[in-house]
Amino acid sequence: MRFALLCASARLLRGGAAFGLVLCLGLAACSTKDIDELPPPSTPTIAEYRLVAGDRVAVTVFGHPELSAVVDISDDGNMELPLVGKIDARGKTALELRALVTGIVDLNYVIDPKVDIVIARYQPFYVLGEVNTPGSYDFALGLSMRKAVAEAGGFTRRAAKSQVLLTRRTEHGQTVRDVSLDTSVYPGDVIEIKRRWF
Repeated sequence: MRFALLCASARLLRGGAAFGLVLCLGLAACSTKDIDELPPPSTPTIAEYRLVAGDRVAVTVFGHPELSAVVDISDDGNMELPLVGKIDARGKTALELRALVTGIVDLNYVIDPKVDIVIARYQPFYVLGEVNTPGSYDFALGLSMRKAVAEAGGFTRRAAKSQVLLTRRTEHGQTVRDVSLDTSVYPGDVIEIKRRWF
């Protein structure tokens, strides 16, 4: 009797282990599928870019060079224009800043001014991990993760070339996720190249 009970218990344990293995494999497959089906991160357009300290802005008031200047946004988020004085620029898009500057100039200096705002220098992006020259680099339009890695001296011999971890902060918050080398770079991105283990 005791032997029969032991055999039944063993069969149950074997069955449970097999079920657990099948369940784990199923969950792993679902997890992998979920990861594969995640859409690529959306890169905001440059028109949506919001200014931060350290950005450089070229302000042109057509026909009025005395009101035009190339200025940096200070740590407190302000930029200073000749005659106009300090303007809070942090967190604004170029279009929003143009509307603000146009309103100030129209109210105090020139009737119906024509104002243009161009971002002359964006905040840098960063390449870390398994690259030959990690650090910060100047952002340029049309830059991909692949080109960013090239700017950082290329992969080290231990780099997992297909594993790029991107940390991106936008007005909607911060995201951290794996991306492909064809993903576009955005100002302020932190790109980390992981190490391969075999």
